[in-house]
Amino acid sequence: MLQLPGCQGIYYMLGKDNKSLSITLWDDEDALKGSEQAAKAIRDETSAEQGMAIRSVEAFEVLARHIKGAS
Repeated sequence: MLQLPGCQGIYYMLGKDNKSLSITLWDDEDALKGSEQAAKAIRDETSAEQGMAIRSVEAFEVLARHIKGAS
């Protein structure tokens, strides 16, 4: 995912009962929209390899960022 233009980062999280969540961060909405086809292929491949099902895909706007030690 990081190789896609405009991708700033990704978080993979694993919760209870083997549920997982991925969050990707993009330069802007155009970069996000431009990644949709490639991102779907990556999600489909990764979920198949891990034996997981994709429950939903949603987009959110980052309104604020507070990370200790980050500028």
